[in-house]
Amino acid sequence: MGPVTTNPWLIALINMTIVFGVLIALGFLITAIQLIDPTKKKVAKPAVAPTPAAAPAPAAAPAPVQDDSEIIAVIAAAVAACGVSADQIACVRRLPNASWTVNARVEAISVRKECF
Repeated sequence: MGPVTTNPWLIALINMTIVFGVLIALGFLITAIQLIDPTKKKVAKPAVAPTPAAAPAPAAAPAPVQDDSEIIAVIAAAVAACGVSADQIACVRRLPNASWTVNARVEAISVRKECF
């Protein structure tokens, strides 16, 4: 018995229908497994307790002061490992956290300008 059809477009259509049909079936199977998953942790709904009237917010507490002596020692050791004397370090101070973000933005902009 010979082939049913020799039309390549019909063969491609049949193959694509089979592939997408299997993908849809797998999607339904994954959804069903997620619904009946026995390993999913059960989340208990917390009971809603009546809250008293909101008290005025206290004044903002000052940020706690960190002891940076260990960090300074590590920085001094790293600088000394590069061949620089610890006496040549003029100042070690903490920069605001936003400095890394600002530096990354400036670098991204400058790279864009170089590309175009």
